[in-house]
Amino acid sequence: MTASELAFLALGLLLGAATGAAVIVVLGSRSPRREIRVTVTRDALPRRSETLSHDAFVTSPAEPARGGPADRRGFDRHDFSPDAGAGAAFPMTVPTNVGRRVAIPIETPSPAVPGRTTVPYVTSAVGVAAEPEAGPPTEDVSVSRVPQTPLERMLRGEHRAMVEVVDAVAGEDSLRRRDWELLLGGLAEAMADMAVRESVVDFPLGASFWDTFTVEQCRRIVTSLATMGFRYDGRDGWVEHHVPVYRDLSLALADIGEDPRRIRAWPNAAEIAELFVGVRPAPEELLAAAGPDYRVGEMQALVGEHASGLAGLWIAWDDVRPHLLMAQEQTA
Repeated sequence: MTASELAFLALGLLLGAATGAAVIVVLGSRSPRREIRVTVTRDALPRRSETLSHDAFVTSPAEPARGGPADRRGFDRHDFSPDAGAGAAFPMTVPTNVGRRVAIPIETPSPAVPGRTTVPYVTSAVGVAAEPEAGPPTEDVSVSRVPQTPLERMLRGEHRAMVEVVDAVAGEDSLRRRDWELLLGGLAEAMADMAVRESVVDFPLGASFWDTFTVEQCRRIVTSLATMGFRYDGRDGWVEHHVPVYRDLSLALADIGEDPRRIRAWPNAAEIAELFVGVRPAPEELLAAAGPDYRVGEMQALVGEHASGLAGLWIAWDDVRPHLLMAQEQTA
């Protein structure tokens, strides 16, 4: 390295050191930032409302909603009298879109009715008195009842219907009566079992979960649960106490096309275990599958494998069919 190169290197170092020192001096000599401290007390600025009774920005303490049940301004004033007549009124301010308030007079009815609280009403409101239409007297209206067959009444649990059929086909013979009671009881049990198997059941009113759906949707839910191994026992519980959980019930709802997230009345674990309390089979609805002739083959297909235990009924079916399936008018 030559002497000239060393001289240029030394000169560069001196210039660099001088420039750096100048920059440090300039930065250090800048004046400090100004700081302004502001102390804000409570309610120094308008704040937003806390309830619907306030305006958008509250500038006054909380008070009852104007015109509401707790608004006693009109009654607590000393110069207010409910008996002052039609001219007595007190203004109610209503905010407008332009930020100003318009006072609307609210008049009280005159005269005041004794024993009743005077309720303010808007003068533009119009009351129309509506009278119910005159109808026929209650005692002259006869309620028509749908005729039911004795078999339908038996399937609904009416023991009197079975007694009537037994009287018609067996008479006073006690031995024959006993045989017919067993056959007719077996027919009712077989149809009830098929109704449970096909999920043809009725659901009680007032059950929050079942009331969310239609009867057809409820039956489809029961069918979906049965395919997962959770079956209705035909009384008020689950077969072998095999109770589904929340996830199983959600899958059943999804299976019928219902979004489980939209169901509000979700039962808890204890309520799921009692989901079938009040539910009953509806075997009378299965009769339409064998109608309108109700031949032996059609009835045997209706009861399925239970038909083999009712051989005596099928032998005399042509004789007993009119007594079972002849519609009768129900008397009050």
